[in-house]
Amino acid sequence: MTDKDLEIVLRCRSGNQEAFTDFVLHYTPYVYRTAVAFLHDRVEAEDLTQEIFLKVHRSLSQLHDIRAFPAWFKRLITNACLDQLKKKPPLPTAELNLDRAAPTGAEQWETRLILREALAELSLEQRQVLLLREWQGYEYREIAELMGIPLGTVKSRLFSARAHLKNVLEEETDVRSSSPGHDC
Repeated sequence: MTDKDLEIVLRCRSGNQEAFTDFVLHYTPYVYRTAVAFLHDRVEAEDLTQEIFLKVHRSLSQLHDIRAFPAWFKRLITNACLDQLKKKPPLPTAELNLDRAAPTGAEQWETRLILREALAELSLEQRQVLLLREWQGYEYREIAELMGIPLGTVKSRLFSARAHLKNVLEEETDVRSSSPGHDC
């Protein structure tokens, strides 16, 4: 946490609305990107981002140790995303909201599409653990605590999720390398 971040958080805790506006502007990109990574739906991520900032506004004054803010904030965001995921049924692969940024090559675009589809094929529990570990950077122990599951279950779900993604990508590589006109 930088000195500027610390100063903004301290001003927010004292009820300074201008500081809270600065806080929201500063952290919105991070919160939104995290929500999109979990939810795969930009509109839902926008709504959740607003809800997260409302939660922060209501509960920031209860944070006693300001040095704990980064972990507290990250956990608040993650819990909100996990709660939102639990509320919605799994999406069929065709309904995934893909990031439509211009690809740098047809194969990269196709690989991203395949990876998104493979992620959608994971169980909700596997996807949650994978996102917490690979996107959020949580340690296994932290994921177990956050999700209220044994450490072994975290490891098992992560292993299964990674194995599935690896198999899907290897199959795709095999298909590409055996297709006519493909130079190896």
